[in-house]
Amino acid sequence: MKRILFFAIMLLSVPAIKAQFATSYMPSVRTPNMILNDDWKAPAVMELGSDDVIHFSFDEMSHTYHRYTCRITHNNANGTRSELFEIDYLDGFNDFVIESWENSHNTTQLYTHYTFDLPNDDVSLKVSGNYSVEVYDDMEDDVPVLRFDFSVVEPQVTIRATITGDTDTSFKAGEQQLSFVVNHSNCNVISPANELIPVVYQNRRRDNFVTDIKPTYMTGNEAEYVHNTALIFEAGNEYRRFELTDPNSPGMNVEDVVYHDSAYHALLYIDKPRVSYSNGMDENGRFYINTLEGYGMPIEADYVNVHFAIEMPYRAGGNYYLTGDFCGEMFSKENVMLYDAEAGYYFSSHLLKLGVYNYMYVWLPEGAEKGALSLTENNFYNTENEYLIYIYHREFGARYDKLVGYIVVGNN
Repeated sequence: MKRILFFAIMLLSVPAIKAQFATSYMPSVRTPNMILNDDWKAPAVMELGSDDVIHFSFDEMSHTYHRYTCRITHNNANGTRSELFEIDYLDGFNDFVIESWENSHNTTQLYTHYTFDLPNDDVSLKVSGNYSVEVYDDMEDDVPVLRFDFSVVEPQVTIRATITGDTDTSFKAGEQQLSFVVNHSNCNVISPANELIPVVYQNRRRDNFVTDIKPTYMTGNEAEYVHNTALIFEAGNEYRRFELTDPNSPGMNVEDVVYHDSAYHALLYIDKPRVSYSNGMDENGRFYINTLEGYGMPIEADYVNVHFAIEMPYRAGGNYYLTGDFCGEMFSKENVMLYDAEAGYYFSSHLLKLGVYNYMYVWLPEGAEKGALSLTENNFYNTENEYLIYIYHREFGARYDKLVGYIVVGNN
């Protein structure tokens, strides 16, 4: 009970949880999510001129209607705003109103579920590249409460990629090296080294992504990105996982669920640093909303205070963070692990919607931007990771970065 009460107090100061490629700026706005063509595992990348649709959703933690409007902007490969005007990248009207919403049903935590699609009857997208949708609440000043980031691709290049545990600096020693070749024969590229902009993500993590790399070789219509030490990644381990689809019944990796102070609390089994490879099924950091009361129904899944803990000694010189798609921006104050010296573990508490979640613990040294898994998860060259390769093209004199190709490659 001490652990329950302590975590419940801490929850009072925990702001909103953020999903990967989506950021909530308000504690009352939770579980932002994007699903492409009903495939919850697919990256949020639409093909230009296709029938692709991205379904956007989020919850506002009350049954009071909010009038939300959406504003779309076009961005470059590095996330900065492009030089395009709205008329250049939008067909239709910006600042459209979210008209689809439903109140939660039979849940202890009241919320309203809001949804919209892109493209829709109000707007469609005219060019490729990176986009942001900022959501505004009429009750607030002109400040966004939520932001989604997604991409539109116009396929003009093909990508071949391989992953190996034998890197240019080690041999099956907990690292993976990515190599890829870009064939740009159908793209008007004069200088591949200057015009092509690769961006690489490992499991959609935002701390160790790679960009600003140049081809190792250029032969004919191909640019080869091989033997590049920037493309060596810490291999990590398979993601930890918990399932909670019924607040009255603990699921996988859930020790107990209790009802306390008008809310459900789920205590996960206390984790420990891993010393061996975990050969278990995972979703490479994703989460999926689900409830036994209605399979996947977005308004029937309750919210539960989920309590994470990992038993290990205190370490100075940095912080441990919880990571996974549901954590959004990894190194925010919402995801930092606090230390209980009496109990001997780090802990964190999050208000999460019922479903299946992947997570890991990562160490961030003071002053660093990239986290390390060696202290908590360990590194194994045969870990089944997923790499996303985006290829942008910036022609000489152009005002924006086109997304001309992308691929998802795994070593499973």
